[in-house]
Order: sequence, then C-alpha cells, then structure tokens
Amino acid sequence: MNIAITKMSDKDYEKASKFLNLEDADVEFLSALNVKNNNLYSIFNDDELVGIAQVSEGKKAFVYIFIDPNSRCKGIGSEVLNLCETKLGNGETEQIVTTYNVDNVDAKTFAINFGYKRKFSSTHMEYTGRHFDIPELPIRGYCDKDYKSAHEMYAIAFHEMRVSVGDFPESIIQQPSDKMREYWKKTAGERLIYVQDEEIVGYAHSVGNEISSVSVKSTTQGRGIGRNFMKYLCNKILSDGNQSVALSCVVGNGAKKLYKSLGFKELYTADYSTKSTCHRDN
Repeated sequence: MNIAITKMSDKDYEKASKFLNLEDADVEFLSALNVKNNNLYSIFNDDELVGIAQVSEGKKAFVYIFIDPNSRCKGIGSEVLNLCETKLGNGETEQIVTTYNVDNVDAKTFAINFGYKRKFSSTHMEYTGRHFDIPELPIRGYCDKDYKSAHEMYAIAFHEMRVSVGDFPESIIQQPSDKMREYWKKTAGERLIYVQDEEIVGYAHSVGNEISSVSVKSTTQGRGIGRNFMKYLCNKILSDGNQSVALSCVVGNGAKKLYKSLGFKELYTADYSTKSTCHRDN
C-alpha cells in the first residue's frame, strides 16, 4: 500500500465522477465536491484514485474522509487519517472535528477507535416543493453598516439555541471582530437581513442551494417573521435555478418543527465528533 494525498486537479474531479461510488457520502461533502471547494484532496493508492479527503485547517480543524466502497477495509482510511492528524498536529490546530451518518456503524466505530467523541448531532433536511405565496417583505441585502446589529442578533440567537439543545455547555455569545466583519463584507452577496420598524430582526446566510444559517431576534419570535423569512429564502434559492433547498438543523433545535411544517424532509442525521490534538514542545 502506497498512499499519497494531493490537492484535487481537474483530472481528479473527472476521475472521481467516473470511478468513485459516492452514494453513501455526506451531503455537505458532496456539496463541497460539486463546487470544487479548495479544501479537497485526492487520495491515491499506488496511483489509483481511491477516495477524497476534505481538510480545513485552523485552531478548530475539520476532517472528512471518503473512501470508495471497493477500497474499504484495507487500512487506507486509517493511513489517511493518521497523515491528516499528523499534519494538523504540527500546526495551530487545537481541535479536530469530523462527521459521520449516525446509521453508518462502521464510520462511527472508525471515529471512536481514533479517539473522537460525539459533540452534537444535526439533521440534514431538504425542500423540493414549489415557490411559496408570500406578501412583500422588508428583506434586503446585507451591507457593512449592518454588521454590529446583525452580528449581535445572530450571536445571541445561536447562543440561546445551543443552550436549549443541551449539547453545548460551554457555549458563549460570540463577540464581533474585525476579521469576522471583513469576512461578512467580502461575502455580503450571500447574506440577507429582515428589517422591521428600522430594526434588524432577522439575518440569514445562504450559499448555493444551502441555507447555512437563519436567525430571528428572540424578542420578536412568534410573530411569523421566521416562517416568512424561510419562505423568502426558499423562493430565492429556487429562483436562482436550484432544484432543492438544503439545510442542517441541530438535533433538539425547536426550529425543526417550522422546517417540517414548510415541507422540508429529513435526509439523515449526522454526529459531529471532536478530538483534541497533542502539541509537544521541542
């Protein structure tokens, strides 16, 4: 066995579409593959493409390894994960996150054997219905001057959600930063805000066909703002030429009832597990 990991090339994407059986791959991974995310790496065994690794570096890194079914149970996944962990362990990474379908016993056992512990679970959902009938809504594109109010509302709403779920005992309200503000400014076209009485009461971020986050100010919840915002987002995504709308909902989040009432169907539930890296002083 001779394992090599390299950045995916255009030829590798062609090979992946022809020779890899991606039927049981994670939806978010498939989305990254579809848009040719720059954190994807080809896995070769003796010059044969046998899988793909998704690796995002940073203090909190992410690793997802997909091995073609015909190449599993040969130690390839273990070798690849060892290589990824070694690389991340030599950098600034303090924690590595990985994910797997809760119904995939082999993937769950693999993660546990490597020392990963479940952090939380999230259900992947999809809407494939028609456009919603909605009135004109006070929704507009995000701009930099909105950052302070939009980020504060978003941070508080997600902290409250995490606390209610119970899987995030260390949750704190994320503080604004120049780095985050610059990122939001750079990706302003992906963001929308809901304004009522000159106050930002809703915020959403979507990429492609996926709603990555949507939040409503807690003091204005129960007034239909979240429902209308979701309908608007679905209409926009479908109007952009997408055949479906995707989102992930943390297990225990009460918003799941809203998504289901709008026609979102559950695809599968995934566990997100973490592992601390060990840095050794030279």
